[in-house]
This record gives sequence, C-alpha cells and structure tokens, in this order.
Amino acid sequence: LMVSFEDISIVSDLNLRNLSLFKYKSRSRSADGIFIGDETIQSTPSLSSRREKVPLLARMSDSCISHCSFPGDTVYNDMLQQAEEAIEAGVYPKRIAQGSSGSYFVRNVKGEIIGVFKPKNEEPYGHLNPKWLKWMQRVCCPCCFGRSCLPLNQGYLSEAAASLVDEKLQLHVVPKTKVVRLAAPTFNYSRIDHAKAQTKQHIMEKYPNIGRHFHRLGLPRKIGSLQTFVSGYKDANYWLAHFEQEPLSEAAKVQFQRQFERLVILDYIIRNTDRGSDNWLIKYVHEDQVNGEQMVDVECDDKDSSVRIKIAAIDNGLAFPLKHPDEWRACKCLFLLPL
Repeated sequence: LMVSFEDISIVSDLNLRNLSLFKYKSRSRSADGIFIGDETIQSTPSLSSRREKVPLLARMSDSCISHCSFPGDTVYNDMLQQAEEAIEAGVYPKRIAQGSSGSYFVRNVKGEIIGVFKPKNEEPYGHLNPKWLKWMQRVCCPCCFGRSCLPLNQGYLSEAAASLVDEKLQLHVVPKTKVVRLAAPTFNYSRIDHAKAQTKQHIMEKYPNIGRHFHRLGLPRKIGSLQTFVSGYKDANYWLAHFEQEPLSEAAKVQFQRQFERLVILDYIIRNTDRGSDNWLIKYVHEDQVNGEQMVDVECDDKDSSVRIKIAAIDNGLAFPLKHPDEWRACKCLFLLPL
C-alpha cells in the first residue's frame, strides 16, 4: 500500500479544519440551545440535574449552632436537655478511661449515665486528645500517623451517620446518635480557652455594662457526637465466654443470629474498619427471667418484647473510608501502641 506525502497532508488539513469547525460551533451557543451542524438541540435541564443542585442540608442559622434542639425526636431532645441541666447544676461529664480518645459519660442531675459524648477535637488524631499515648505517637512518628483510608477528625460525623443508616434501614442495633455542642469544665481545653473564659468572667463582674455584650460566658461549646447510653449491656467478650460454658437454646440461637446478621449488614454498608469484640455489646436475659423483664430498648427503637438477646453497635467512628484500607499501619508494628 503506497501512501504519498500529499495524501497525508490532505488528511491532516481535513482534521485541522474539522477541529476548528468544531471549536467554532461549540463557541456559538444561543440562549435556546446548542448548535450541532445545521440543527439546534434544546438544552432543557432534567429533573435529576435540578435535584443535584439542591443542597442536602439546609443552611444552619446562628441560633442552631449555639443551641442544639431536636423537636422531631422528643426522646433524644429530652435526654439532651437533661444533660445540659446537669452541667448547669454542677454534675459534669466524666471522662472514660478506656479508649484512645477523649470520650465522656454524660449524666443527668441524679448522676445517672444517659449518654456518651465524643468531642471532635479530642478524637484519636485531634489536637486536644487527652490520652498521652496518641500524643506521643503524633509527636514521635508523624509520618506513620493516622489511617490513609479515613479522613482525620471526622469520627463524630461517622458516629452520627452510622446511626442515621441504622434508622433508615430499621436495623435497630445502633443507639441513637446525633451531632451536638456541649461545654463542661471536665472537657480538655487549651490554656487560651481557659484564659478567655476567666477574662470574660472578670470583666462581667467588674464591668457588667461591657460584659453584657459578650456572646456567651464560660468555656466554648465543643462539637461532637452524643450517643444514647444503653443500660444492661455488657461487652461481647463476657457473653461469648458465657455462651461457651452455658449454651443457648435453639430459639435464643436464632435470635442471636438475626441480631448478628444486622450488625454484619451495618458494617458492610458503612464500610466499618474497626469492629472488634470490645466495641459491640450484648444484652441477654435468661429464659426464666423473660416474663419478669421485657427486652424493650428505647435507645435502639426496638419494641419487640419477645427478644431475649439484643446487640448494640457502638464506636462507629472509623467507618465510611475514602478508599480500601490497603496499607499496613507501621506504627502498630514498630511502637506496639494500641491503635
């Protein structure tokens, strides 16, 4: 096959002309549509494209940011009000010793635990994390710090999102969790925050005319996830060891299998990267106690009184990864730190 240089030049000239013509027609747009050849196609936006431009969440006002309220969920709203009233009365949240982040037991005025609060800036990779092991890991080995598959300091959103997925799918294994703002002296604050709070208090006492213009007194509110506390539950290790010594009945095995399947479905959908035996709980009532105690969990929205075994999925802060967790975490191998 013989091809001359003239044929090649002709083909190249045609390609250049087509390219320039395409650019010219793409630039010549009208208000009614787009020119393609000799015809004009009407560019009317579809319903799906219009829905994509609508934001998923409405813009939050300043009042919503400063004060959290959930009028659509009366049970959770009452729990949040009890927590705020207890803090004002001097019953402050208590820090949980376990775990690698700053999490707190929120109590009511009577001192009863009603929730678990996890501030954003006290998460495992937050700058105000009170646990010294994570601080030492961040300072000594910053190159191997964190998980590349997860966005940093977004665990509180993952906790609330897992509760939302559980609510939409009606799995009833995640205690109700929402994003709130709380302030208490037992939280871990920086020295600047303490100095600002003390300065505002002194100005308010000496110069009340100036102090009344302050937005709020005291320590700043911390944003984080507040999860409803589930009572009567124990770690999975405890009950699994108990079930090995005292096997369950056939009916209880079926109920436990169904509950565990819900947990697996939840972790698969939210792509949970951290589900061990220490972050899911089991509540078990013996068969001879079923008539005297009903397994009704308001926290998990499960009203089936015939259930003798109930599972609660907690610590969902390491879910919703950006990519597959395909990297080895070197810090766990080198420093043997609990991650």
